[in-house]
Amino acid sequence: MHKQNYQDILAQVQTPTRYAGNEINAVKKNLDQMDLTFGLVFPDLYEIGTSHFGIQILYSILNRQENIAAERFFSPAPDMEQLMEAKGIPCLSMESQRELAAFDIIGISLLYELNFTNILTLLSLSKIPFYADQRDDSFPLIIGGGPCAFNPEPLADFFDAFVIGDGEEAILQIANEVIEFKKNGDKIKKSLLRRLSKIPGVYVPSFFTPHWNKSGDKSGDETGIQTLTPVYEDYTRVKRAFLPTLTLDTFPMDPIVPYAKPVHDRLRLEIARGCSRGCRFCQAGMIYRPVRERSVEDLLKIARFSLKSTGYSEMSLLSLSTGDYSNLAQLMQQLLAMNQGQCNSISLPSIRAEKLTPELMELVKTVRKTGFTIAPEAGTQRLRDIINKNLTEESICTTVENALELGWKNIKLYFMMGLPFEEMDDMDGICRLSNRLAQYAKGKKGITVSVASFIPKSHTPFQRHSQMPLEQTNEKLQYLKDNLRNKRIKLKWQDPKMSLIEGVFARGDRRLSTLLVAAFKNGCRLDGWSDHFRFDLWQKAFDDTGIDPLFYTSRTRNDEEVLPWDHIDSGVTDTFLKKEFQRALEQTLTPDCRDHDCSGCGVCDFKRIQPVLHDIDTSPLPPLGPMGSSPILLPDDAFFKFDVIFSKLDRARFFGHLELATIVERAVKRAGLVVKYSKGFNPSMKISFENALPLGMESEEETLFIYLERGTRPDAVKQALNKTLPTGIHVIDCRLHSKLRHQDTTESAYQIRFSAPCLDQADLDRFLNLSEFMVEDLSKKGKIRRTDLRQSVQTITLVGLKTIEMVLKQYNTRTIRPTEVLAKYFKIDDASMQTARIKKITQG
Repeated sequence: MHKQNYQDILAQVQTPTRYAGNEINAVKKNLDQMDLTFGLVFPDLYEIGTSHFGIQILYSILNRQENIAAERFFSPAPDMEQLMEAKGIPCLSMESQRELAAFDIIGISLLYELNFTNILTLLSLSKIPFYADQRDDSFPLIIGGGPCAFNPEPLADFFDAFVIGDGEEAILQIANEVIEFKKNGDKIKKSLLRRLSKIPGVYVPSFFTPHWNKSGDKSGDETGIQTLTPVYEDYTRVKRAFLPTLTLDTFPMDPIVPYAKPVHDRLRLEIARGCSRGCRFCQAGMIYRPVRERSVEDLLKIARFSLKSTGYSEMSLLSLSTGDYSNLAQLMQQLLAMNQGQCNSISLPSIRAEKLTPELMELVKTVRKTGFTIAPEAGTQRLRDIINKNLTEESICTTVENALELGWKNIKLYFMMGLPFEEMDDMDGICRLSNRLAQYAKGKKGITVSVASFIPKSHTPFQRHSQMPLEQTNEKLQYLKDNLRNKRIKLKWQDPKMSLIEGVFARGDRRLSTLLVAAFKNGCRLDGWSDHFRFDLWQKAFDDTGIDPLFYTSRTRNDEEVLPWDHIDSGVTDTFLKKEFQRALEQTLTPDCRDHDCSGCGVCDFKRIQPVLHDIDTSPLPPLGPMGSSPILLPDDAFFKFDVIFSKLDRARFFGHLELATIVERAVKRAGLVVKYSKGFNPSMKISFENALPLGMESEEETLFIYLERGTRPDAVKQALNKTLPTGIHVIDCRLHSKLRHQDTTESAYQIRFSAPCLDQADLDRFLNLSEFMVEDLSKKGKIRRTDLRQSVQTITLVGLKTIEMVLKQYNTRTIRPTEVLAKYFKIDDASMQTARIKKITQG
C-alpha cells in the first residue's frame, strides 16, 4: 500500500527522481532474509546526500556482507513532506521502499549543524519518537556519526549511540553485535548499548548523566555549565575510532550513480584522509589526523574499475589538501593516460603555488577547467600567522596568476570574518588582496570572493574563543560590500544569521534538544538552504525555550570551564590545543609535521596510528598528447549511424530529457561500445534523440541516434545496452540508420489514464464538432504564437471511464502536447493532470 501511494505522489512533486530510486549500482536485497537491516540516513536533499562520499563507503561495506542489507534515506523537500504528511506516507527507502521504522538500525550522517531539524523531519514522518528515553526496547536503534558527532551533546537526547571518528571498522562491529543480540533473544536495549560501548569510538549518551553548574561563567542567571557524570567506572571517556590505513577493502568500487543533478556528479577518488597543516580554526584538520595516503597503484585500480562500472566521464581527487599528496603529478599523469578516447577529465581543487612544479603545470593544462579555489582565510599576514595559515600574500598572488595563465577563468577566494584577534585592518586586507588579484583577471576572467563568519568548533585551538556577535558581523559584511565594488569581483557571503545558529549547536549541550524540537515545531526545515532558512522561527524557538544563544556563541570560555565534549577524545590532547592557542597569541607558526618534526599533537602512537606517506616518485613523466592521453582517434568514416529504438516506462517516466541523455551516455560507456565523439578540447558523445519527452511522460517507442564503430552488430548493441540501462528503459531494437524510417513523424498517439473520471463522450463530441479552437501563448523567444488546437487533434477517443486516447499532429512544425489540449479546452485542473499517467503509444 505504501509503495503504491509513494509512486502515485511522485508525479506531484518537483524533481521526482530525488525519491524514485532505481539508480545504477544500487543494491537491492530481500530484506526479509537478512539478519540485519540498516537504514543509512543523510538528513539533506538527495542531490547533497548522494554527493557525500562517507555514505557511499558505509553503503558499500555493509552491503558486501551477505546477511546485511543497507538502504538509503534522504530528507524530503517541503512539497514532498507536505504530501507525505497529508497522505500518511512514512519515509521510504530508495531501494525497496521499506519504511524507516522497520529497519533494525538507523545510521544518521551528521555533517552540518544546520541539518539537525531535518533529522526530526525524518523521524516525525516515520512516527518515531524523537527522544531516546521515549522509545521502547524494540528496534530501530538510532546511531549518529560524522564530524558533528565530535560534540554530540546537542543531539544526545535523541540518539542511542554515536560513532566518533572513522566508521569503516566500527560499523561492522556494531552490526555484528546487534545480530548476535537479536539471535540470543535478548530484549533489553540497555544491555545491547552496554555491549556497544565496548567498541572503540562508540559513545552511548545515556551512560552519562548531565548536571548543571550554576557558578560557572555564564550570560544570565538562568544558564549554567553542563558537566557529565559517567554511569560506569570503566566508561568515562570515549576515544575516537581510527582507521590506520586506507585500503581497497573499504573503498566503494561500484558507487551509486545518482540522478537529479547531484552537487558532485563525478567519480570521487579519496586520495588521502587527514591534513597536517594545522590551521587553528579547522576542525577537520584536527579530528581527521593523521594523514593517510592511498597508494598510486590502489588509486589506479579503483579508477579503472569504477569508471567502467559507473560510466562517469569525470573524476575528482578528494582530500582535505589535494596538493599535498606525495605523488600528485604521477597520479594525474597515469589517470589521464587511462582516457582511451572516453574523454575522462580530472577535477582539481586548489593547489598552492609551491606545489605547482613544471611537470604538474603541464598536466594541469590538459585538465578541463571549472573553478579554482584558494582559501587565504584572512586578509593580512598577521592574522594568517595567528590562525597558522602558512600562506604569504606573494604565494597567493603567484598561485592565482598561474591558475589564470593555465586556463582557469573563475578564481574563488575564501575568507572568514570574526577570526580571533581580528582588527579592521584585516578587513581592509581582504579588500586590498582581492583587488590586487582582480588585476590579473583579463577579459572574461573574474574573481569570486566568498566570505563566511568564523565559528569556533570543538577540538580546535579556538574552541574556547568567542564568536563575533551578529550586529558586528553585519557591520563588517557591509564594509566589504562598500569596498569591493570592482567589476571583476563578485562578492558572495553566508547569511550571518545562519552562522549564529550553526555556532549555537557547534558548542552546545543537552539543553539544546528542547530548542531543536521547538524550532522544528515552528516550521524550521532545510536550514542550510538560504531560501528555506527562517531566522524569525528560530528567534521564536529561543523565546519559547528561554535559551540565550549568546551563552553558546559570543561568550569566551576560561581554561577551567568544563566543555560539553570533554569526554570525547579526538586523539589531539588538550595540552596541545592550549599550546596552539598560546602560539596564536604570539603570532607564531607551527610547521607542518609532514615536512618537519612531530608537533606533539598526541594523535600518533607510531605503532598502529601514524602518518601513512608514500615515497615521492622522482622518475620523469612520459610526454602526454594534446588531450593528456594520446588516444587513438578513429577517422569519421570509421563510424556508422545507428537507430536505437527504446521504451521509457514506469518509474523511468520521471527522468527529464537531460537526465535521460546522461543516463544513456553512461550506459554506452559501461557497455564498452566504441562511439564517436565531437572534436575539440571538451569532446561530447555523438548521440541525439528524435524527440524530447517531457518529464512524467511514458513512451512505448522512442528513437535515439548514435555513431558507433563500423562492424558493430546491432543485436550486440541491444544486448549490451539492456544490461547497463536502469529499469524502465529498454532497448527494443537497434538497426543501421535509414532516413526513410523517419520521414513521417508528424503524428503521435497518446493514452491518458486519470486517477478518477474526468471526461465523458459528450465532452469529446463537443470538441470534435468544433471547426477551430485557437489559443495564444508565448514562444521561447517571447513572441506571441497562435495555435489551432482543434486542427492539431486528429482523433480523441474514450476507451474507459478514466482513460482516453488522443492522436496529435504537428501544427506549423510545432509539436503539440496532450496536456495543452486537456488544460486549455477541457479545463482539466492541475491536480488531475499531475496524477494522470500519460503514455505515448505506438499506432496500428
